[in-house]
Amino acid sequence: RGLPRGKRWVYDSGIQVPLIVRWPGKVKPGTSSDEMICSIDFGPTALSLAGVEIPAHMQGQAFMGEQNAAPRSYIFAFRDRMDETYDMIRAARDKRYKYIRNYHPEKPYAQRIAYMDLMPTMQEWRRLAAEDKLTGPQKLFFADTKPVHELYDCDKDPHEINNLAYDPAYADVLERLQGAMDQWIEDIDDVGFVTENQLIERFWPGHVQ
Repeated sequence: RGLPRGKRWVYDSGIQVPLIVRWPGKVKPGTSSDEMICSIDFGPTALSLAGVEIPAHMQGQAFMGEQNAAPRSYIFAFRDRMDETYDMIRAARDKRYKYIRNYHPEKPYAQRIAYMDLMPTMQEWRRLAAEDKLTGPQKLFFADTKPVHELYDCDKDPHEINNLAYDPAYADVLERLQGAMDQWIEDIDDVGFVTENQLIERFWPGHVQ
């Protein structure tokens, strides 16, 4: 849809999607769960339901079946290249709080992406920004820079507007989520820290496809 903070953003408006499971005789109709899962869990879960051993190299975990894993304490999200526009953002979320780390705070949220700027919503928003007619949270997206750290209480602030990262009252929450993110980055060997030229060489040695 090309909506800001929607597709490809790490805010809940970009990563929270519906999930409905129908499994007659196994899942009671009308029940719900607040367990946190990631889309990378679908593959391992399908293997678990089919009775196939989950390969060790898969990052996800099963949330149903015989190989059902313990519920997640955190989920993680990332934003890197968007078409012709580069950025690097990581996020960690528990059931209440979301921590976001901006590795390029010097870049604005509202970087230009050719296809997105064709959308009527984005065109109107940019027009209003240029005319200085935006107020309050509307203006956040058009700030010249980003904070390095963002922290949100997703229960009290579901639209993730009030950044708590620099509030001493939330220092413990910030430290805990930062630690979880650092461990995840190490565990998955996050390739966001590898230059694009090096990645291309990994994929196509000598640039031979």
